[in-house]
Amino acid sequence: MHSASKRTLMTAAWVVGHEAGKHILMPRGEVVYQDGAILYVGHGFPGEVDERIDCGQALIAPGFIDLDALSDLDTTILSFDNHPAWRKGRVWPKSYMDAGPYEMYQPEELVFQKRHAFGQLIRNGVTTALPIASLYYREWAETVEEFEGAADAAAELGLRVYLGPAYRTGNPYVLPDGGIELFFDEQRGLQGLDDAIGFCGRMEGRHGGLVRTMLAPDRIETCTAQLLRRTSAAGRELGVPMRLHCSQGEFERKTVTRLHGMSSVEWLESLDFLTDRTLLPHGTHVSPSRFAPGPGRDLEIIAERGAVIVHCPLVAARFGNGLESFASYRARGIRIGLGTDTSPPDMLLNMQIG
Repeated sequence: MHSASKRTLMTAAWVVGHEAGKHILMPRGEVVYQDGAILYVGHGFPGEVDERIDCGQALIAPGFIDLDALSDLDTTILSFDNHPAWRKGRVWPKSYMDAGPYEMYQPEELVFQKRHAFGQLIRNGVTTALPIASLYYREWAETVEEFEGAADAAAELGLRVYLGPAYRTGNPYVLPDGGIELFFDEQRGLQGLDDAIGFCGRMEGRHGGLVRTMLAPDRIETCTAQLLRRTSAAGRELGVPMRLHCSQGEFERKTVTRLHGMSSVEWLESLDFLTDRTLLPHGTHVSPSRFAPGPGRDLEIIAERGAVIVHCPLVAARFGNGLESFASYRARGIRIGLGTDTSPPDMLLNMQIG
C-alpha cells in the first residue's frame, strides 16, 4: 500500500478520461492520485510526483458500477446442458416445500460467499456493486446477519456497495408433472421487508460511506401488491434505491398477466412503485416486442416514470434475449444501467455484447 501522503503517477497504453461532457480514450495517458483522490488525468503532468508506475499494455479506467452484481456462484449455467432448468433443482419441488425448506449454507459460509464474490468484482474493475444472489438454495429469503457480514467484507476490501437483504412473499415450486406454481406466505414476506427497513436505518453510510443501502424485493412474480406498496413507501421515506427483477422472462409475463390482468410494468405503475430510484433488471420482455407480443405501453411508462432498466447483455444473450433494441430504448429517453449477473463479472465483455 502507498503511504497517505505519497503522490503517484500511473501511465498505461490507454486511459479513459472525461472531457467536454463525455468520456474519451487517451493513448499513453497519465493518471495522478494522492490521498485517495485523483489529481490529474491527461498528458504531461506539470507537477512533482513521488512515484511513477507504468502499467504497460493496460487500460486505466474509472471503476465500473455493477447494478446486478452476482454475490454467489452462477447457478444458471448449471442448467444449460440439461433442460428444463427445474430438473437441475433450480426450482423447489413441491415435496421439498411441503417437507419444510431449510438453509443449505451455514452463516459463516454466507459471509464467505459475499467476500469471495466481492473479490471477483474488484478483480474485474467493479468498484461499486449492488449484490444479487439466488434464493433457490435458501430457506426463504436473505438475512440481516449475512448482510452485516457483507458490509464488513466490502469495507475490508474497499468495495463500495449498496446492500439490502432480498425478501419475497411467494416462491415458485414444481409439480410432479413439471408444471410450475406459486406458493405465497405474505406475512413472512412483510416481516422480511421490516427487517430490510431496519437494516437500512442501521447500516446506511457505514464504513466512511462505503456502505449504502437499498430495498431488494425478489422477482416481481414472487411479490404481492401489499409488499410492493409498502416497499415503495419505505423507499421514498428512506431515500434509497429499490431493485426488482421485472420483465425478464416468459413465466413471469404469463404469471403476472394471469394474476393481475396486466403486464409487469403496468402493474408496477398501478402500485406507484416506479420512481427515478427504481431499478428494473432485465427489461427484455416488454410490450410490444417479439418476446411480449400484443398491445402495451411498458417502455412509455418506464420512460415517463424515470425508472432504470438494468441491462445484463451476456446473461440475456445466453437465453436468446436482448433489448429490442438498445438504440430504441435510448431514443425513448429510457435510463439504462449495466449489470453483469454472472461470474466472472466481466463488465468489458458485457459492454462489447451489449
